[in-house]
Amino acid sequence: MKARIYFLLFVSLISAALYLTWLNDQYWRDVIPQEFGLGATLHSNSDLQGIRESCGVHVFQLDDVTLNKVLSGGLGFVNTAQQARGYGDYYYRYGEWQPTPRQDWKRAENWSYELMCASMPAELQGIILDAGKQSGSYYSHGQEKVLMVLPKHKMIVFIHNG
Repeated sequence: MKARIYFLLFVSLISAALYLTWLNDQYWRDVIPQEFGLGATLHSNSDLQGIRESCGVHVFQLDDVTLNKVLSGGLGFVNTAQQARGYGDYYYRYGEWQPTPRQDWKRAENWSYELMCASMPAELQGIILDAGKQSGSYYSHGQEKVLMVLPKHKMIVFIHNG
């Protein structure tokens, strides 16, 4: 009888942990505009995981339909993406999209500030930095956030600090 109770408790804890992980992933997906179809979560790390104000980086794979729209429509297409899919208020709006290279990343302290709180693999950080410094990608600012579309890598990157 005790073994059964321990087993049920163990299964319940694992189920709760999986649900909280899914819920956290959904929260970060909901801040991405609906125009961007998302595939797998490639990286997700925040210092407080969405419980309250935090900073972090979340990277999602773009689906093939979205990738084709970005490649064919360029700046015109990405400029249709202004509002987070899961929230209608102004805080979750994005400004006008800009092509890279990012003008705000001329000095190392500018890009390092955005990425400083996110523990991420060096290879992924290198991809984001290179994409921000070279042409071929797009970015948009919102309140306490930046969204980057990296078509060459089939990624969308959400960076937040607040």
